[in-house]
Amino acid sequence: MSWSDAQAFCRQKHTDLAIADDQTDLAELRKITSEFQEDTWIGLYMEPGTSSWIWSDLSNSGFNSGGIQFCVYTSPDGSWSGWECLEKKAFICYATEMKRQIVRLEVKSSQNLNDPEVKKEILMKIEQILKEKGLPEEAKLSWKLVSGEKVFQRMISEE
Repeated sequence: MSWSDAQAFCRQKHTDLAIADDQTDLAELRKITSEFQEDTWIGLYMEPGTSSWIWSDLSNSGFNSGGIQFCVYTSPDGSWSGWECLEKKAFICYATEMKRQIVRLEVKSSQNLNDPEVKKEILMKIEQILKEKGLPEEAKLSWKLVSGEKVFQRMISEE
């Protein structure tokens, strides 16, 4: 499957494409991919229009492929490479017990709120506030896309 098809499958049937939050996750990911003996998509990609690599749960990564490809696969030898996202490859999903809560926000700003960097900054600020109020460290926050690829929708006031 392509990277985006693999991500959609993983999100529907499991949690998401595999990510590596720490050394334990990284070791487990290497163990699993070495058993596949083929290149496999993982949940790491570059947001188009940026040079930042992020995990599919929107956490940051220090990965640098040195190329211009936008999605990452891991090889049986444990190495990672950026590649064309439409390429068909095997993939690895992960599943965790999750509690999902959807929160609606109203934000007033003159900035383009759907700009990837602006969305990232807003999400980081929300996460900081929630962690100060007791959100567990392992909790993951993400945006829910509505009407295509947009998180934020313009409201028309009825005055």
